[in-house]
This record gives sequence, C-alpha cells and structure tokens, in this order.
Amino acid sequence: MTTEKILVTGATGKIGRELVPRLLAAGVEVKAGTRNPDRGRSLFPSGVEVVELNYNRTETYDAALTWADRVFLMPPPFSPDAHASIVPFLDWAVSTRVRHVVLLTGMAVTDFDELPLRRVERHLEDQDTEHTILRPNLYMQNFHPGFISRQIREDGRIRLPAGQGKVSLVDVRDVAAVASRALTSDDHFGRALTLTGPESLTLEEAAEVVSEAAGRSIPFESVGDEDFRGILSRSGWGPAEIEAILGLFGSIREGGRAAIHPEGEEILERELRNFRSFAREHARSWD
Repeated sequence: MTTEKILVTGATGKIGRELVPRLLAAGVEVKAGTRNPDRGRSLFPSGVEVVELNYNRTETYDAALTWADRVFLMPPPFSPDAHASIVPFLDWAVSTRVRHVVLLTGMAVTDFDELPLRRVERHLEDQDTEHTILRPNLYMQNFHPGFISRQIREDGRIRLPAGQGKVSLVDVRDVAAVASRALTSDDHFGRALTLTGPESLTLEEAAEVVSEAAGRSIPFESVGDEDFRGILSRSGWGPAEIEAILGLFGSIREGGRAAIHPEGEEILERELRNFRSFAREHARSWD
C-alpha cells in the first residue's frame, strides 16, 4: 500500500465520485480537484481536501499539484479541446515532479491518431514521468443516470445511431476500482489498459435487458446521424460535443467497441459487473 498523496481531477464526475472513496478506503491521502468545490465538499467527507481546479485557469494548478505524488487525470468528456486544455496542466504536473499519472481516455482511441484524447496519450507517453492509461468502453451508467436514461423517461424508448453494432458496456464502479489499484501500486507503470464489461451486446439487446428489468417495453430505434444530431442539439449539447458523440456511435456501428478485454478482471481478481445485474439494480429508475 502506498502512503503517497493522490490528486483526483474531475472529482465530482462519474469516475471521481467512485474513485475518491476507494482511495480513502485504501488508506491514502486524497485531494479532490473540481471546477465546483462547493459540490465536492457536499459529496466527500471532511478528510478530503477539495480544491478548485480548472484546466483553463493556470492559477488553479499549484494548489492542486504541488502537494501531489500521483494524479488521476480526467480530461473533459467529449471535448474537442481536450488536448489544448489538458497538455498545459500535464506539463505543469511533470514540472512539479508528480511521479505517476493515471490518464483516462477511451476504448479504441489508438485507431484515430488525431483524436484529441489520443494526442493527450502520446504527449503523456513522451514525458519523463511514470504513467498508466485507462481506456474504458461506453459506461453502463449512461443508461442510469446518464443521457440514455433521460431518453427513456422523456420518450419511452432508446434512440441511438448504433445500428446493430455490439458494445462491451463497462460499469463505472469497475473502472474506478481499476484506477484505484493503478494509483496505489507501481505494478502498472507503462501499461495501457482497455476496460470492458464481460459481455458484448447490441443496444437493441441492451434495451431488451432494460425492458425485462423495468417490467415494460422500452424499444430501441437505430436512427441516422442527422436525426441524432437533432436530438442532442435539442437537449443542449454543443456542436463540437455532438460530433464527438457521433464518432463514438460510429465506432460502435463499425464494430470498434465490441471486443471483450480481460485486463479489468485480471487486475481486480474478480468478475466484472454484467449489464443484466446492473439493470436489475436500477430497475425502479425506468418504471
């Protein structure tokens, strides 16, 4: 067990909310970096120092980084500016002698060299600091409490441009558990880990699982990119974010998100959560 000090960026997001308690349970010191410190203080116990951290404001870097030995680095999700906003923070971290960075990106990013997240990966790989890269697949939590859940509540169905492509959905809690292991050990230096669930489903099959758990029909409709662009735009997503999400679903259609990888189970030494058990756990959410 490490006694080092760990900074969790994006601490109030899906992964951060799960990761901070796991690190505390492992007995390490944790600092939570977030754009919204008041929210962080409401989420975490008093033993966690919460600091403002905004990648676009360098004046927030020092309070977070000068303390830290290791960093969990969470880029802004679906941001086309991830490279421009993350690289200055990453360079600052290296200059303060942070000795290990665990970076979260996404499955299949290596297929697209100019993707902002892949460019961040390459920049980290070139630095004189230890690193671990986590590449999770699409989260089960998009079905609850994420944007797919909102579709179900508002429209009674799931409409996504996924075709009949399969996706090995992964639970956020399992990703956070792997991140905790990586941050509290030297065993995964230099590794890039693709994190998936234990099964691969089409989103039509996933909708059937959700329907069974909810006790009512929640159909899946595969829509075109233009229709989905309109759905996201009406929900308040920005144009650049929409294009990033369309790229993700294009990858599903083309089979890039179907593979099942064993790294998560090997590291945690247990089976990862499957989608059926996730759906049963959250069945009341789709009543």
